[in-house]
Amino acid sequence: MADLLVVPLKKSSDVDIVKPLKNLIQSTYNTGDNNEDYSDAIEELARLRANAIWKIFEKSSLEVIYSYYDQLTSLATKVPPQELQIPFKWKDAFDKGSIFGAVASLAYERVCVLFNVAALQSTLAAQQPLDTEDSLKLAAKLLQQAAGIFSYLKGNVLTAVHQEPTPDLSPDALHALAQLMLAQAQEVIAYKCIRDEMKEGMVSKVCAQCEELYAEAQRALQRDHLRALWDRDWIPHVQAKQAIFRGLSQYYQSALSGFRNCCPQRQRQIDNALASEGEKGLVKHSGPSGLFEFINIF
Repeated sequence: MADLLVVPLKKSSDVDIVKPLKNLIQSTYNTGDNNEDYSDAIEELARLRANAIWKIFEKSSLEVIYSYYDQLTSLATKVPPQELQIPFKWKDAFDKGSIFGAVASLAYERVCVLFNVAALQSTLAAQQPLDTEDSLKLAAKLLQQAAGIFSYLKGNVLTAVHQEPTPDLSPDALHALAQLMLAQAQEVIAYKCIRDEMKEGMVSKVCAQCEELYAEAQRALQRDHLRALWDRDWIPHVQAKQAIFRGLSQYYQSALSGFRNCCPQRQRQIDNALASEGEKGLVKHSGPSGLFEFINIF
C-alpha cells in the first residue's frame, strides 16, 4: 500500500549453533542407554536459522521465520538456558553504524527473531496493492499483528535479555512502533471505508480514530531519547498523516450537513485542518500519499 512506513529488519551474523548444541546434548542427555543421535535435527536447525536470517525479503519468508521461532521455543523447553552459551549477535535495526547486541541466550535470539517477524509484516503490508478487498484486509491484518508483536516485546524484552538492550529493543521504542503499526492499520481501514463508499458518518468516525492513533504514535516517536533513532522523515510523515485524517474527518462530517457535492466547501474543510499548527508545511514531507488520492476520488 502506498506511503506506509516500514520497520527495518534487524541483521544478525553467522554463529555456530551446531557444535555447542551437540556438546550439550552429548554431555547432558546421551548417558547410559540413551544414545540417540540428534545430529540431523541440529543441522536442520542451523539451516533453518540461516534461511530465517538471510532470506527474509519475500512473503514466503514469514513461514520460514515462524518455523525457526517455533523451533527455538521448543528448544528452550528442553535445554537448560544457563547451559547453552551461544553468543547470538544482532544489530540495532535503525542504526546505520555498528551498534550490535551480543547475548548468550536463546531468549535473546527469540526476541530478535520475533522483532523481525513484525518488521517483515510491516514490509509485506506496505507492498499490498490498493485495488482488491483481499489485499486491503491482508494489509490491515499484518499491521495489527505487527502491533501486537511489538507490544508483547515491550513487556517482555528486559526479562528475556537481562541487560541493557540495543535502542530498537528498548520498551519505549517498541511502544512507539506498536502505536505506529496500529495507526497504519487504521489508515488501511479508512482507505477501505472510503473505497467502499460507506456512509459519511462512519467514514468520519474511522478517520477521526485514525487521527487519534497517529497523534499517539507521534507522541511516542517524539520522546527526547528516541527522536534520533528514527529515519528523519518519520516524524514529519506521521504529523502529516495526522493532519490529513483530521481534514478527512471534518470533510466527511460536513458531508452529513449536505456539503458533499460542494467542492469549495470541501476544500475549505481540508485546508482549515491542514493549516492549523503549521501543518500545511508538514504535508510536503510525506510524499505522494494515498490519502491525497482519497481526496481526489470524489
